[in-house]
Amino acid sequence: MTYLPAADPVAVQAWCRTLFAQFVECGVNHVAASPGSRSTPMTVAADHTPGLELSMHLDERSGGFFALGLARATGRPVALLCTSGTAAANYLPAVIEAFHSGVPLMVLTSDRPAELQGVGAPQTIDQDGIYGTHVRWATTTAVAGSEPAGEAASVAHQAVVRATRPAPGPVHLNVPLREPLEPPSGDPSQTGLPSVGLLPLPPDRVPIEAGCLDELVAGDDRPERGLIVAGPMDPSPVGRVALAELARQTGWPILADPVSGLRRGGHVADAPVLATGDHLLRSSWADDHHPDVVVQLGAMPTSKGYRLWLDRVGADRIVAVDHLGRFPDAARRITDRVGAEPGRLAGHLLRHFTDDDRTGIQPGTWLGTWLDAEATAASAVATLVTDAPFDEPGVVAALDAALPDAVTLVVGNSMPLRDLDAFLPVDQREWSVRGNRGANGIDGQVSTAIGLAAGSSTPTVLLAGDLTVLHDLGGLTAARRLGVDLTVVIVDNNGGGIFSFLPIAERDHVDHQRLFHTPHGLDLSHAARLAGATLHQPADQPTLEDALIRSVGAPGLHLVHVRTDATTNVELHREAARVADRALRGPEAIR
Repeated sequence: MTYLPAADPVAVQAWCRTLFAQFVECGVNHVAASPGSRSTPMTVAADHTPGLELSMHLDERSGGFFALGLARATGRPVALLCTSGTAAANYLPAVIEAFHSGVPLMVLTSDRPAELQGVGAPQTIDQDGIYGTHVRWATTTAVAGSEPAGEAASVAHQAVVRATRPAPGPVHLNVPLREPLEPPSGDPSQTGLPSVGLLPLPPDRVPIEAGCLDELVAGDDRPERGLIVAGPMDPSPVGRVALAELARQTGWPILADPVSGLRRGGHVADAPVLATGDHLLRSSWADDHHPDVVVQLGAMPTSKGYRLWLDRVGADRIVAVDHLGRFPDAARRITDRVGAEPGRLAGHLLRHFTDDDRTGIQPGTWLGTWLDAEATAASAVATLVTDAPFDEPGVVAALDAALPDAVTLVVGNSMPLRDLDAFLPVDQREWSVRGNRGANGIDGQVSTAIGLAAGSSTPTVLLAGDLTVLHDLGGLTAARRLGVDLTVVIVDNNGGGIFSFLPIAERDHVDHQRLFHTPHGLDLSHAARLAGATLHQPADQPTLEDALIRSVGAPGLHLVHVRTDATTNVELHREAARVADRALRGPEAIR
């Protein structure tokens, strides 16, 4: 008769407790776990570890995105913990987003030991390397408790290092566990954490390699006609100030994506930060004012106008700056790549300047011309929105008017982000505008917002489309249970409104409505009762502003359900580009 090896519950619990104690020593203070049997020793150990907060999530996909949002809000790695089988697979969307956004996650998946692999044991799949190339590092440990607890401390330390340096991102620890899974009634004897050596230099101590930018930006022959294009990124407060000052010193305007961290905040005072980049770059005016050099920061900008403009006009030098190794180049025009965090790079480049070097904003100069164009386009677009029927641009206008001076605004992908890009102006209010622009999916947006709210000191608002919210209803129901205060603005056009912008929407031989817009016909107001939220259903901009004033920052979950029309929104976006172009080509056109 063959007997399966059995675990020593005391040794297993000592191993697991040491793992989590080492995480705490390395700066991890939160574990987002989902219930399961195989993970029992790990869950109990996490719950009993001083300095570690444990939150429970009913499904792994939502839990993964909650952890992603919390890690972004706090700047600390967050651990995920699940049982074996398909539970681990449900973390994949959040892992992919974390990898492409540079967010440190510690993904802990419980597994069955080798003797139960490949024999039909329930809830058993091949978890070794399940996340493929979307993690910075992955390992399957020895069976928990079969090795001294020092092995757990060593692997925990290595995981934190790999998740945070040199480029942050997710790591995967797959932990086999044998039965019995129930931990002993008392705490295991304390296992001292072994010395694991000095941590590598923190990111702000790593030397900067500026590449060609030292010469281009700070050299005697610096081009006058430069443009900084800031895509999605999460610069630190110091980095934002440095980037704004670099624009002042060089005289190169910044076209700021809404989730670049640069469109809102005190750093924009007297800084050439522009919000109408998408409109400007779609205009004939921009074709006549092309730069000699473009410095592209972070991920690919939301603006399709930017990509089309690069195809039409380009520049002699296009330098991509990114510390995650993405260097987005959809137009195949990048000439140089600099692997550095944009804010830190700006601080390095500023060492070449003094206050006397700062480029003044003079009429007729390259910088003055772009600022004049921004003012002209912004005025034309604002007038259009004011006079237009209430729709998605009016939602953005209401947010701009009603949200407090300090707020975390989480924007969903697809149409809401493009609405924000087109219609949210530059402002000095301290708004933190966040979005999942690593893989650009609509999944997990609500859960990400809940994680950001849990880790933020300011009120949090989510602006998302109806399909995005439907995709993460599980996340919506978690807000009340987790005790998070959040206002969710649902822009409901009964389907995928963004697909109305595609050329196929105008093809008579294709059933665009059924195949792409995919109307669901659901009354999303019922989600408020399901999730225990207060419900607001504004019908115009004033009532939306009132709903925002009453809900944002108030305790609990608030659902603001706004019905819009996809056809109207398409026309308003296209008309905004037209009115900006006409204004720039008018009798007093910007020269």
